[in-house]
Amino acid sequence: MLTTPGYTLRVIWACMKKDIKSALTERFFTIISIFVPVNILILLSLFVVSGGKAPTAVVMNDTGPYARQFYTAMSNAHSFSLQTATASEAANLLQRGRIVAVVTIPADFDARIHLNQPVRVHVDINNLNTDFTNDIRRAIPLSITSFYAKAFPDLVTITPNEIDQYRQDTDYIPYLTVSILVIGLVLAGILQSGSASAREWENETIKELLLSPASRWSMIVGKMLGAFVMSIASVIVVLLVLIF
Repeated sequence: MLTTPGYTLRVIWACMKKDIKSALTERFFTIISIFVPVNILILLSLFVVSGGKAPTAVVMNDTGPYARQFYTAMSNAHSFSLQTATASEAANLLQRGRIVAVVTIPADFDARIHLNQPVRVHVDINNLNTDFTNDIRRAIPLSITSFYAKAFPDLVTITPNEIDQYRQDTDYIPYLTVSILVIGLVLAGILQSGSASAREWENETIKELLLSPASRWSMIVGKMLGAFVMSIASVIVVLLVLIF
C-alpha cells in the first residue's frame, strides 16, 4: 500500500501543501524572498545600463564632409556613446575615468582622402576595462569599413548580403534581461527550498519525516513543488516590473 501511486501522490501533495502553508505564515520572510529576483533585476540592470556602450570622446580637428561621415559611421556602430570635445577636454575626461577612449580625427583628414593618401586616426584607450577595450578595438575598424562603404561605394567591391532571422535586432538591455531574470528566479527557488528544509529542524518535524514510511523521493518532490509554487509569485512580480 505504501508504494502505490495514489499513496505517493498523497505524500507529494501533503509535503507541498505543508511547505506552502508554513511559508505563508512567515509573511515578512515570504515578501523578502518574493522580491529577491526584483532586487537582482535592479542591481544587474544598473550594470547593464552602465556597460551598454563605451563612452568615447571625439576630437574633431577636421569638420569637412568626410570627417563628419566618419563620425556618423562611428555613431552607427552601436558600440560608442559619443561626445565631441577639444583635445584638452578629452584628455581630462580620459584621465578622470569619465570616458574610455579618445578618437582624434586629424586636421588634414579630408585633404588626405582627396589626395588618396593614408590617414592615421589616433585612438587613446583607457584599457582598464577589458569589455570596453575590446568593444573599442572591434568598433573602430568597423567604423572605418562602414565609412568607406558609404563615402566610396564604387571602391568597395565586397559587400555582405545579410539575411536576418528576425524583423529587428534585439537591444542589448532586453537581451541580458532574460539572463538576469533567470538568475533571480533560480536564487528565489534556492532560497525557498533551503528555508523549507531548514524549517523542519526549526519546527522539530525532521524526526517525523525520517521515521515516515513514505519514500524519500516523494517527500523531496513535494518540497520541490512547494518551492516552485512559491517561486511563481516571484515570476509574477518580476513580470509586472518588466511590463510597467
